[in-house]
Amino acid sequence: MSMPPLSGLTEMPPQVLPPIRRVAVLGAGVMGAQIAALAANAGLEVDLLDLTAELAAAGLARALQSRAFFLPQFAGRVHPGSLDDLSCVGRADWVVEAIVEDLRAKQALLARLDEWVRPGLVVSTNTSGLGIAQMVAGRSAALVRQFLGVHFFNPPRQMKLVELIPGAGTDPQVTEGMRRFVEEVLGKGVVRCLDTPNFIANRLGIFALADMLRRLEAGFTVAEIDAVSGPLLGRPRSATLRLCDLIGLDTLAHVAGTARQLLPESEAFVLPSFIEQMRERGLLGEKSRSGFYRKEGDRLQALNLQTLNYEDLEPVALGDLETLSRLPLGERVRAVWSATDRLGALAGDHLRAVLAYAAEHAAEMAPGVEAIDQAMRWGFNWEAGPFELWDLLGLPGEAAPALVREVRPAGRFYLPGKVYSLDEGRHLPRPGDSDPLAASRELGQTANAVLLEIEGGIGVLVLQGKLNVINTQTLELVHRAVAQPLRGLVLWGRGGLFSAGADLKHIAGLCANRDWAGLATFLRAFQEAIMALRFAPFPVVAALRGLTLGGGAEFSLAVRGRVAAAELRMGLVEARVGLIPGAGGCKEMVRRFGACIDEVFPILLEGRTSENAHQARQWGFLGGEEPVLLNEEAVLTRALEMAAGLAQGYQPCQPARLEVAGSAGLEGCRRWLADHGNTLSPHDLEVGEALAQVLCGGDGPARTLSEQEVLDLEREQFLRLCGSPATQARIDHILKTGKPLKN
Repeated sequence: MSMPPLSGLTEMPPQVLPPIRRVAVLGAGVMGAQIAALAANAGLEVDLLDLTAELAAAGLARALQSRAFFLPQFAGRVHPGSLDDLSCVGRADWVVEAIVEDLRAKQALLARLDEWVRPGLVVSTNTSGLGIAQMVAGRSAALVRQFLGVHFFNPPRQMKLVELIPGAGTDPQVTEGMRRFVEEVLGKGVVRCLDTPNFIANRLGIFALADMLRRLEAGFTVAEIDAVSGPLLGRPRSATLRLCDLIGLDTLAHVAGTARQLLPESEAFVLPSFIEQMRERGLLGEKSRSGFYRKEGDRLQALNLQTLNYEDLEPVALGDLETLSRLPLGERVRAVWSATDRLGALAGDHLRAVLAYAAEHAAEMAPGVEAIDQAMRWGFNWEAGPFELWDLLGLPGEAAPALVREVRPAGRFYLPGKVYSLDEGRHLPRPGDSDPLAASRELGQTANAVLLEIEGGIGVLVLQGKLNVINTQTLELVHRAVAQPLRGLVLWGRGGLFSAGADLKHIAGLCANRDWAGLATFLRAFQEAIMALRFAPFPVVAALRGLTLGGGAEFSLAVRGRVAAAELRMGLVEARVGLIPGAGGCKEMVRRFGACIDEVFPILLEGRTSENAHQARQWGFLGGEEPVLLNEEAVLTRALEMAAGLAQGYQPCQPARLEVAGSAGLEGCRRWLADHGNTLSPHDLEVGEALAQVLCGGDGPARTLSEQEVLDLEREQFLRLCGSPATQARIDHILKTGKPLKN
């Protein structure tokens, strides 16, 4: 299979940083190998070195096994080698040091790298907290200028945060060039840190973990600690102790040890004695399958800290705190701040300790409070950073830290268009708003969609609401959009996704009421709206990210062009609810594959969702030249640019004749169903037959059909399946549980 072409690779302007096309990653451990995979995913060639070429190859294999690569063949861009031979550095534009977290070892390797330094080469370290300036002490002036910290969080493909740490002698152009490269090419959120131990996220994150771990010694249970330190405080469900298990207690102890050795407030990072006892027993967390939690059969158990034995996990009675879970974050943290009951006071005391630590040490970590908030949101998945929380709380407390008292006269750390600068000691304007829709004008709106126009006559149809589902009002707005005197139109979804598809509740209601005429009208309206986009008098481009499922995928398949975020989750998933794509999805697959539908048939019948945009491209959902961007923030802008470019001399699409396989194709699909009969349910077979009928154009010879004829076949089979009790049971089950039913 040929490798899909790479799109979206952004070059740095020469005056800032020469283009980075080849990377040398030194160290093929977990982080080094996965950084190599990330670079390969961006289309870069990578040399991955370790003590031996065999160890480097083993690291590459682990990264491949952990699905760090978008496609397995992308691993072909990574070339294993030995650290004994650094000649690949002579070909590299960027060197990433990712060896063992030991200052002397890193200094020794940098001494060897010194002879390879040349103008334009960037050398960085992935250290999680060692001193940047210390590493290059005594090295050449050229290396000092071209060296900085670029700290990825694990796993690099999924985690947004990258901490950028220039040393005192780092060339500002190198710092700015790497910021832009990491954001625009690798698609990460970059936070500028000061060169202090553990930087921002690990320093504050490990402080929060250590604080809660010490509170365990006051008689609280594992379950109680996690019950009050997760979503209640705006943190992930992993809370404190599940997160410790995910990190690994050995890694946690190492990072906390670095903080104890290098920071003056060393007592803040002292871990309780039971951590060492757990490590001695091999209870390291997920990596040893036992930590604060373990699975025993189908039961989840928690560690009893008094006996170091496991006990079945029991629900925690949160009392008054139980009602807070559905409230906005501000209301939650304000209630916790003033709580006096046993568990509420635990959460409140912890929250006060974390926010006080952040305020007391902010100026040591970053030039501004926004960097600290971003680091905690992107690195630890907090709903809000510490200074956003101070604002939500109203900067309370008579004995608040000095920084909070300084800001209190202004009322907040964040003011409209401004944020508090730690360097300047005052509020400064925030960087300009990069939202391309900020200056748009509204042309129409429903509860689930809004039609906007930006400068230059490009329209944007924005899907919104719960999961951006598409309903009748959205379909009507499509026709209004196509009737506008626009130069182009972009389809976009709010909230980090494109659309989860058609309004399934509406379809379920029509089925329950046996309103088949109403269902037929809705389906026909869906098809007509999508065909209106396909044959619009101007180019229509879909800007895709996150979930793009069912009817949402059908919207995007019919239009002139697509721009996709690399982590796109796209699929025609209707078979999971006992249906087939009925609004043009089958027709679009026939348009792409013609009579050769052997590969696409199982993808649709199994309702597969792509793991990323490159896989979606393999399935025919994206064109080979359509951009795939690691930088999700750039997807809408690139789609607007594509629409404007296509508008020059645009000729609307014309209806096509589609090749179908007929009876021969039907027989092939039926053989596949027979071969997989042991894994398919009776209703899967019925859905498979309906899908095959549409994809093959029914019985008869191989021939061509009009697009409308295939749409008519889609609609017929879709409506027939809706009348099946088995399909109705699948729809009801997924609406109630969110999980597919196998019947």
